[in-house]
Amino acid sequence: MRLVKIIAIMASIVFFTITTTAQAGKIQLLWPNAVDAVMYELEIAGIAVREDTPAPQEQVFYTATNVYTPGVELDLALFEQQDLEKLYYRVRPLDLEKKPVGTFTRPVALSRAELNPGKPTVTTLFSGHPVPLYPVYAWIPVLGAARYEIEVTDRLPEMQNGTEPSRYRVRSYSMGPGFDFYDTEPFTQNGRYYWRVIALDQDDQALGTYSEAVPFSVDTGRYQWAIYGDSITHGGGAVSNPPSDARFDYSYYLSVPVKNLGKSGDTAEALVERFEAEVLPFKPKYLLILGGTNSIRGGAAAKEVIDSLKAIKKKCRKNGIKPIFLTLPPLNPDRIQQVFNQDTAANWQQELAKVNAFIKTQPDYIDIYSVLVDENGLLPVKYAQDGLHPDIAGKRLMGHAVNAYISHFAGY
Repeated sequence: MRLVKIIAIMASIVFFTITTTAQAGKIQLLWPNAVDAVMYELEIAGIAVREDTPAPQEQVFYTATNVYTPGVELDLALFEQQDLEKLYYRVRPLDLEKKPVGTFTRPVALSRAELNPGKPTVTTLFSGHPVPLYPVYAWIPVLGAARYEIEVTDRLPEMQNGTEPSRYRVRSYSMGPGFDFYDTEPFTQNGRYYWRVIALDQDDQALGTYSEAVPFSVDTGRYQWAIYGDSITHGGGAVSNPPSDARFDYSYYLSVPVKNLGKSGDTAEALVERFEAEVLPFKPKYLLILGGTNSIRGGAAAKEVIDSLKAIKKKCRKNGIKPIFLTLPPLNPDRIQQVFNQDTAANWQQELAKVNAFIKTQPDYIDIYSVLVDENGLLPVKYAQDGLHPDIAGKRLMGHAVNAYISHFAGY
């Protein structure tokens, strides 16, 4: 769940030809992804000013405060009769209330931005961090796109930056406008894969070509440690940042290599159901388990969650896996309502406390609740702007707590 809700429909794997529409008359601006930014304020001015200096209003040519990705494409018609050499852009990160949470970046001459990019710019690169069981593919939105086609292949596509599907396609998806897609099927087979995306207009004509093909590998026998749970485990945070940003994955901060087996939206019962098919192929020796938040906030009784956790423990023991439970983090119902327009069960604190009391009776557990809770028993905004998914600061605290367990109790 994020500020931008995307309804994705899996497309059948059919080979077809897409007519290409040359997309001219636009410019693409890019910048580094800021820490815990919900959105960005973009400013284009006729003067280059320091990061902490306001630009004179008479020099400000264009502003926007609703950019949810670290880049944007703009129509060049905005700059008619303007000399791009004399315009500069800069951005600063904003929180949910559009308050700055950092300074402006250094100004960059608009003339250095890319004119008329011919393909989507991807932001999911899978570099330096294990690929999650359920990958998330992300990109900078393409100006004028009505929908996107995402393709996964098991070999490098034979035609780079073309418009036709690859003969090596193993999965394909179609979705409306947006900037990311959560894969609906797990990757449990060893192999090297590639993903790429193409933008289409309302007439199903391609706006340029496929993006660069991004490689990723799946190795089921590589990791002794794995994490298992719902979206808090899967990743993502600061409202609009998807799990494709590894900084929102608490395993990113762990001292050992870890396979992320999380799946957004899971209940405790769903974790039981997918255990054999999605945990056992990876043969982990240690499994860090964080599940039940969606169940509790949806009104499930603590006993239901505890029964599911007991079932997972039994499955672990049967398969030679050491289960290590994490206590459930607190919630912030007001923020959940504000961001997702969803109610939280009135008795969530009582039921969550019962689940955590059970977890603390287990031989191996890690208490993350105590490092994330405030004096009112809530998840503070400084750790989770949406009231549910810890942001980078919160994920770091989770990582530190797990690292303490790993170093003191697991012999690492």
